[in-house]
Amino acid sequence: MSGANLPSHMKINLEDSSVLLVDDNQMSLEILRSCFYGFGAKERLKAPTLDESKRILGNQQVDLMVIDAGFPEGGMFPFMNWLRREAPEPICFVPTIIVSGHSTRDLVRKARDSGGHFVVAKPISPGVLLNRLAWIAHEKRPFVKHEIYAGPDRRWKNTGVPPGTTGRRQGDLSAELSDTGGDNMSQNEINTMFRPQKVSL
Repeated sequence: MSGANLPSHMKINLEDSSVLLVDDNQMSLEILRSCFYGFGAKERLKAPTLDESKRILGNQQVDLMVIDAGFPEGGMFPFMNWLRREAPEPICFVPTIIVSGHSTRDLVRKARDSGGHFVVAKPISPGVLLNRLAWIAHEKRPFVKHEIYAGPDRRWKNTGVPPGTTGRRQGDLSAELSDTGGDNMSQNEINTMFRPQKVSL
């Protein structure tokens, strides 16, 4: 499947993929489910609570998880810490897209530092979501586990960001997490924070 703003060589096929959608808002869950139906995904699992998502992950492997950042008391971040550090393999490696209606810089940094692959701002744009899916499908980043970070490696050796993208992200592997505050970021600003930094190791 190809989508808006995707380079011609970047195609994805979700027909055999299992997608876990996690949101405590039923309407948001249905919107996500409809998006992935449009993308061709036949297995679209829904979880209205973080506990239910853990139960599902304990019973079957999923290929992708989309999780809302708005769970009470920042509950998504302890969940992501559990997923990346405590969940058994291969569950801990599941690609994760975080969606948020309040995409402040602090929240985006927390999402990035918790091991999320991307943040997508609400209201959900199918074109933006499809673009992030294609990036995840075509990237070859290793998984990193360190005392201050566990998740997809945001460093690149001798390669840049995936074809069809430009720019670079601010900073790398920040250990500082502060309270959510400030104005919402645009999707372009969010993307900049998530782009891997080109480095030589």
